[in-house]
Amino acid sequence: MSEKILNKDQIGKFYNEFSDYNFYAPVNEKGNILFKKISNPDEIVLDFLNSKIPPKSVLFPNKEILFEYEYEGKDVIIKERDDLDEKYVLFGVRPCDAYSFQLMANFFSFHGNCEDEIYLKKKENTLIIGMGCNTPKQTCFCTSVGGNPFKKEDSDIFLVDLGEKYLVEAISDKGKELIQKMSWLADATNADKQKAKELAKKAEEMITTQIDAEKINNILDENFKHPIWKEVAESCVGCGTCAFLCPTCTCFDVIEEHDHYTNKGKRIRIWDTCQAPLYSMETSGHNPRPTKIERCRNRIMHKFSYYPKNYDLTGCVGCGRCVSYCPANNDLRSILKEIEQIES
Repeated sequence: MSEKILNKDQIGKFYNEFSDYNFYAPVNEKGNILFKKISNPDEIVLDFLNSKIPPKSVLFPNKEILFEYEYEGKDVIIKERDDLDEKYVLFGVRPCDAYSFQLMANFFSFHGNCEDEIYLKKKENTLIIGMGCNTPKQTCFCTSVGGNPFKKEDSDIFLVDLGEKYLVEAISDKGKELIQKMSWLADATNADKQKAKELAKKAEEMITTQIDAEKINNILDENFKHPIWKEVAESCVGCGTCAFLCPTCTCFDVIEEHDHYTNKGKRIRIWDTCQAPLYSMETSGHNPRPTKIERCRNRIMHKFSYYPKNYDLTGCVGCGRCVSYCPANNDLRSILKEIEQIES
């Protein structure tokens, strides 16, 4: 299918094509860009480098009801969720975040032995409309971890900002089917396509951080007790910002909310982080990660050692949020560079 052109004053018309979907897009809320369900296309903000909170919060929200229940005598009546067949659109997703949904799906598939049906069903019913990064942030390093500012494969439809218009390319079968129905979209010219290629090349050249993820993986495997972990932990405040803003972190806790007056309750999943002292606390009172040293080590080992061993992919998309928003100014890129220098 040839590329199409979407003029910027046609965003509202484009939005109306998805009336059967829950439409999520980047919005500006109190100075922060995040993805929210919208009912008015005027809310959409596309002039941004990346959202503060990743769009993973749509499919994997920070608080989510798994199911509800009610006691009837000695019986427990389970009320399963009835919203899992709803369809979603995520509009304006950067390539790093689009890629993160696949990394999360790997985890929630649990090697096929046990699946998280809620996440996987929602992902299956989600259409991702990605958007190239014309000007990556200084903190981005996606090219070192299997990504690219114009990586298209993880989107169903991909947009490139050409100035007053967008180049529209259908990537997946779902995307092609939808774009075919939009007969009002104009065909892209050769000049439009050439400009998109030039923007992609320029954007990739802007990313100066280069990390050897494969080398780091091999080094980590042999340096579990290296002194570097104490150095890394010294300035960490254990707040968990790096995890809560990470598009690939999957840690969660499960809690019960029970109303004794009505005999009804809910089982709820909430975000958690391995940076919290209680996260690894065992029932016996023993904690295998008692200090920040073990917890900082676990976070980096998970992304750059454990995940590659399980899935042959790095568990980080190089979005740079953990670098941008760490209150202690800990820079993951610098830490990884130090690890690269450890002698085998």
